[in-house]
Amino acid sequence: MKSSRVLSLITSTMLAAFVLLFTAATVHATYAGKNGRITFVSNLSGTYQLYTINPDGSDMRQITNLRPTENTIWTPDYSPDGRQIVFSHDMTGALELYTINADGSGLTQITHDGNGHLFARWSPDGQRFVLMSGSPEKATTVITTMRTDGSDEVSLTDDIPFESYQPEYTPDGKQIVFASQAGGLVSAVWIMNTDGSNKRRLTDAPLEAGGPDLSPDGKRVTFYSQQNTPRPAAVWAMNVDGGSQQRVTPLGLYPIFSPDGTKLVFTKGTLAEGGPINLYTMNPDGTHVKKIAGDLIVGGCLDGNCLTPDWGAQP
Repeated sequence: MKSSRVLSLITSTMLAAFVLLFTAATVHATYAGKNGRITFVSNLSGTYQLYTINPDGSDMRQITNLRPTENTIWTPDYSPDGRQIVFSHDMTGALELYTINADGSGLTQITHDGNGHLFARWSPDGQRFVLMSGSPEKATTVITTMRTDGSDEVSLTDDIPFESYQPEYTPDGKQIVFASQAGGLVSAVWIMNTDGSNKRRLTDAPLEAGGPDLSPDGKRVTFYSQQNTPRPAAVWAMNVDGGSQQRVTPLGLYPIFSPDGTKLVFTKGTLAEGGPINLYTMNPDGTHVKKIAGDLIVGGCLDGNCLTPDWGAQP
C-alpha cells in the first residue's frame, strides 16, 4: 500500500539521517511575546506522549493519550498565540500532521495523504505550516508549505538525492531557514525566500550543522553541530546572515529560543545507552544553565529523536 511504502521511506530516511545519538533536532517557530509553557515528547507514562511544563520545571502535564508507537519524531511546535500545538504521529500507519489545543483538547488530523510529514512549523501569521514532506516519486524528503488545514501544499526544494529538513520561518515571514544535505554535505544550515528562491548556505561543512531556530527579533540563529553523526553535539549561534558564529555550550541539542528571546531551552543526555535525557534552560550566551526536568525518557532514546522541545507564548 502507498501509506506503508511511504512510511517505510520516511522511517528509513529518518533513521539514516538522524538515528545516531541525539540527531534530528526539531526546529521550532518562536515569536516575540510573554513566555508560556514548554512542550516535549516523553515516555514517562510507558508510551510516547506529548507533555507540557512551566519553564521553572513545575506543573508537568501529559496532554495526549494516543496509542503506543515506536515513533519518537513528533517534533511539536506551538502556534504563534500559544493556543495550539502541531505535531507528527503515525497512528494511521503513516506520519501525518495533527493539531491539538495546548490543554490537550481538540485533536485534529491535518494531513491524510500518507506521504510522511515532519518538522511542521507555523508561519508568523498562523496561516501556513512549513515542514518536511516525503516525496515517494523521488525517494527523498523536501521542504514544503501548506495551509494549516492541510491544503495547498507547495514544494520549495528538489535537491535529489539530498534530504532537506528542519525548516522554520523567519519572524517577518519572508524567509525560511532549514537544514539540508544539499551538495553532498552531512548537513548544513541554509536560508531561502518563502517561495524557494535565493537559497544560500550559512554554515561551513565541518560544523555539520542542523536544527536551526530563530530569535524573536530575527537577528540570531541558534543551531547544533554534529548533525547526522555519532559525535556529541554542541549548541551554536550565529547572525541570520551566517556571520559571528560561536559555540554557546559544549554539549546540548534542540536549542529553542523563548518567546521573549531571553532564554533557550535545550536537551542534554549521555552517550551511554539508557542514560538520562534532561531538559535545560540557559541564557542565549550559554550562562545560567538550569536543569528543569530530568530522566524524561525511560530506557534511553534508541533512535536519538526524543524530547524535541518547543517553547510557546503565553496565550
